[in-house]
Amino acid sequence: MAVAFAELAREFDGVLGVAARRLDTGEELAFNADEVFPTASAFKTVLLYVLYRQADAGHIDLAQRLTLRAEQRVPGSGVLQDLEPGATLTLKDIATLMITVSDNMATDLIYDLVGRAAVAETLRELGMSHTSLPLDTWEILAGLHDLDPDDPSLTYETLKARLASRLAPLDCRAARETPDNNVTTPRDMVRLYEAIERGEGLSPAARDAVLDILKRQKFRERIPALLPFGVQVAHKTGSIRGVRNDAGLVYAGDIVYAVALFTKRARNGYAATQLLARASLAVYEHFAGPVGEIEN
Repeated sequence: MAVAFAELAREFDGVLGVAARRLDTGEELAFNADEVFPTASAFKTVLLYVLYRQADAGHIDLAQRLTLRAEQRVPGSGVLQDLEPGATLTLKDIATLMITVSDNMATDLIYDLVGRAAVAETLRELGMSHTSLPLDTWEILAGLHDLDPDDPSLTYETLKARLASRLAPLDCRAARETPDNNVTTPRDMVRLYEAIERGEGLSPAARDAVLDILKRQKFRERIPALLPFGVQVAHKTGSIRGVRNDAGLVYAGDIVYAVALFTKRARNGYAATQLLARASLAVYEHFAGPVGEIEN
């Protein structure tokens, strides 16, 4: 399969990474599986997992309502930034938006709530030794143009305008492959999704709730795009300049597998997205057999 992935990426101007594991047999596929990639928004699944673990432990009430404040707004993906200050949502609703529409404001509210120490400890417990998540989305977005996220003059409006004014450089701080940025490997992300599917560290109810949210993902142009009609995917995408990612669980009848598809250093985001869809289909056909007519 490594040869097949190499052939798929032959004319790709970036780097492709693939890891997959069939959960019943343990069979693995790998192509640059231990290469470090910027996570972009793919890290948000870690926050979801930590949030539900803390809810299981009684530290967090998912029915608690948070009141949104103007100073909490974060630009980029999502809808909370467009709501009037004073709106209230439950933590569960905020977490759902963090995943399904990759809401950046929701993400930073959740990250502040669960705490960076808990995130780092969870990564250690799962053995995700090549994953580092020191940044929230505000800090990642500031890094796209090498801005200081703690500069008081960097407001929501100024950061939003800067992001809209021009493309970030491919060598920006947000695209670094070092532990001072949010980075991971495809193999580490497969480990995360395997833990979720097996309910490691989660009550049965929490496991089901996490999977339900991941299955509601609205961005479906990567892992699910070329898969047969009716195949369920629980996943989270990620995109910044030069980076297109997707990782999750695929339910192909009795076959369940975790898969992580990552790209970096790509000038053409559309080409990267198309490559991920083709790589996803190759993984599916290896584990579940060839597909016929694509109906979705």
